[in-house]
Amino acid sequence: MTYIKSLKNTWVKGFNYKGNSTKEEFLEYYSIHYSIIILVNIIQLLVTSVIYKTMDYNYGITFELFNVFSKLIEFVFSLYKIGSIIVQIPLSIRCLRNAGAKWQWTFLNIINPIGCILIYFLPLKSKR
Repeated sequence: MTYIKSLKNTWVKGFNYKGNSTKEEFLEYYSIHYSIIILVNIIQLLVTSVIYKTMDYNYGITFELFNVFSKLIEFVFSLYKIGSIIVQIPLSIRCLRNAGAKWQWTFLNIINPIGCILIYFLPLKSKR
């Protein structure tokens, strides 16, 4: 399964707690998820840098445009983060079920990204 297909499949099955997911789907989803987080943070850092550079000079319209763009990125990224929390829980439960582990392991998702790594290496590797 490709990374984008895995991400799409996870979002489509966002409320499906039944069935199974493979550990490859789990790993692909989380790798693309954290890549998105890193990319958005880099973009946000660049936009914030431009905002601070234009604040020192008299670039009123440029400052306002980048400020609005920054707020838009924050809003969309906040929606993505909330949605990703919702879809990560069923993905973890399905993957843990496939490995034969207990569903309670999914509470390790609270300590992201360390919990994701622990879920992948402890219960998913021990059963297969």
